[in-house]
Amino acid sequence: MQLRLPILKKITLIILSISLGSILISGLFINFALNRQFQNYVTQSQVNREHQIVQILAEMYQDAGSWNNLAVRLNGSRRIFFGALRCITDSNGRIVLVFRFGRIPRRWNNLHSYPIKLNNRQIGTAYFGQTRVQNLLSNQDQLFRKTINHSISLSILITSIVSMLVAYLFAKQLAKPITEMNQLARNMTGGNLETRVNNLPQDELGELGGSINQLAETLQQVQELRKKMTADVAHDLRTPLATVQSHLEGMIDSVIPPSPENLESLLEEVNRLTALVNDLQAIAIADSAIQKFNQAPIDLKFFLHDMFKKIEPLFAKKGVRLELAAPLSVHIFSDRDALAKILDNLLSNALKFTPSGKKVLLQLRKSDTNAIIQIKDEGIGISEKDLPFIFERFYRTDQSRNRDSGGFGLGLTIVKETVTALGGRISATSKPGEGSTFTVYLPIIKPEV
Repeated sequence: MQLRLPILKKITLIILSISLGSILISGLFINFALNRQFQNYVTQSQVNREHQIVQILAEMYQDAGSWNNLAVRLNGSRRIFFGALRCITDSNGRIVLVFRFGRIPRRWNNLHSYPIKLNNRQIGTAYFGQTRVQNLLSNQDQLFRKTINHSISLSILITSIVSMLVAYLFAKQLAKPITEMNQLARNMTGGNLETRVNNLPQDELGELGGSINQLAETLQQVQELRKKMTADVAHDLRTPLATVQSHLEGMIDSVIPPSPENLESLLEEVNRLTALVNDLQAIAIADSAIQKFNQAPIDLKFFLHDMFKKIEPLFAKKGVRLELAAPLSVHIFSDRDALAKILDNLLSNALKFTPSGKKVLLQLRKSDTNAIIQIKDEGIGISEKDLPFIFERFYRTDQSRNRDSGGFGLGLTIVKETVTALGGRISATSKPGEGSTFTVYLPIIKPEV
């Protein structure tokens, strides 16, 4: 079974392992370098001492006059004073003095020698043996070396303790947003979408936390929209059904006569229900990706002129001026009926929310890749808080929630789904009190090279 560690412990262990490993390696390297330098220092000191011994031997030879006389003077002090000196040979290579308990060296290749000179004339050769560094150290040297090693060990210990504390604090700071994001995800799973990650750092974790906060915000809005949509659907179904039910019950009880006027009222409610069902079916078809189009080349200039002729009388009847600006021929490959429904829906909305005396502009432009159809009205506009949701299903702004204005809040949803299915996109901008602009982008037919 795999051991499960909290993120705080994992980060702490990782940082601590790296820190302690670095400290240990650094300590060993420093200790090795210091010991090596210290050994070099001791060895060089010994070399200097051997040179001094050679110089002293030359001076003593000058005072004694010969190696035999010098041997008598050195009797009893050979080992104590001359350290690693093993023997001395004269200028002819004969051994004249032997140190180290008077034994002649057996392995001359283990010795190193220095010439003994007097007045630039070699009078002999001094042979020194190999001595371990430990034997060359004085009490002060050994104490110094021990103090250095102790200081390094103490420094490693103190640094390790400080590293543990710093690693824990740093890991705690690093793990805090991760822990909060994990808790937020748990809350979202449990249905609580109001919690947010606070005090986000300015790094990738902060960006991740911001994305999760945005996701929670979006899910909360979708949840509220779903509740609102359910209430709207229930209302849109209940109202005509209640009207039909009350009229039919009245007719059965002979309270309401089955006159043409009453039957026409019932037909209007049935048509209202039929329109709602048709809109829901259109969205279902778009969602299931089974929507089929009869696409063919379309010249948008002439297409918009035809649309203008058909719908302009409705605008004139309300006192709203409809203007068309389509000077260029722009060719697309699309479905005429689907495109007509898109424009009819957008123009109907513009007419619905534009007061008398104002105007609506239907404009055609193009870019390098898209045909651009804009419908710009001088109506009541859409608030900033409502604008991001106008393409959501059953969403109606506060100004348009009056049932007398008609509509179920599905028109713009169908428009967006249809435009997307045709390979295009739609956007909207608006300012309350100044009007709204809906822009449809559809890919143009590129001329063959």
